[in-house]
Amino acid sequence: MRRNILATALVLALAACSREPEPAPAPAPAPVAAPAPGAPSEAGVAETADSPADQVPRTFLCRGNEPFWALEVGVDGGVLSTPDGETVLAGELRATETGAFTFRGAPEDQPEAVLGAVLAPAQCFDTMADGPAMPFSATLSFAGGLEGNGCCTAEYGLDLDAAPVSDAAGKAEGDWSRHLPSLATAVLRCAFDGGVATEAVTRAWPMNHGKAGVRLRDSSQARFDCVVDLGHGDIESVAPVAAGDDLPGEGSPLWLPVGEQPPVLHCGRVERVLGADGLLTGWLHYPEGCPAPGA
Repeated sequence: MRRNILATALVLALAACSREPEPAPAPAPAPVAAPAPGAPSEAGVAETADSPADQVPRTFLCRGNEPFWALEVGVDGGVLSTPDGETVLAGELRATETGAFTFRGAPEDQPEAVLGAVLAPAQCFDTMADGPAMPFSATLSFAGGLEGNGCCTAEYGLDLDAAPVSDAAGKAEGDWSRHLPSLATAVLRCAFDGGVATEAVTRAWPMNHGKAGVRLRDSSQARFDCVVDLGHGDIESVAPVAAGDDLPGEGSPLWLPVGEQPPVLHCGRVERVLGADGLLTGWLHYPEGCPAPGA
């Protein structure tokens, strides 16, 4: 019996020796390091490749933590929000050759309290919230020497600064803006003194007896006809326009007034309108391919 047991054990041992060894388990994949919160990554430059064609950043909304701050900046100014309140900043947003933007602004009553900001294209993550990366990082220099870091989103629009100057003489017969040189005074008078919060002028036209008509549109899409005496520059009347009362060629182009912030346009094409002194007085927006107002 003992001899059989030993023989059996020997057979099992030999079988075990002849069996091929089991393959070693594959090593676990190395974890991919997540970007540091609030820190930009070089991959961020590729994020801006998805920006709309022929458009540039027009406004930025940035925020940072510890302590909290938020900064909204546009071409001609910005608003800084902190736990202490909001501060309106007069300043200028500029593009650099590297693709970054700089902003330098201060309250009008405290010109020495300058805020500086550098907004750079970079993949940036909020330090206090989960979510997708933002396409710009922000480095702020507050008045008093403090600094802050954060992330920004951008709103894109047509590049108004690069828009060509409007040439009324070259306009087509059906383009109402070909009359703009002789109607510019009436357009400006109605837009700013007609008692309407004018978002756009949809059309202007010469009238008999030395008068001009200017059709205004406010942000609610309500329209008003303003009549001006071209000789004296006086507004004679402003009356609401009934729905469906559309003039030939109305709305193409739209004349957009110069305001505290330039308009942000996402479609169509735009031209700059200059006065006799060479200063900007407005923009002509041809809404080709744009959705209908209110759509």
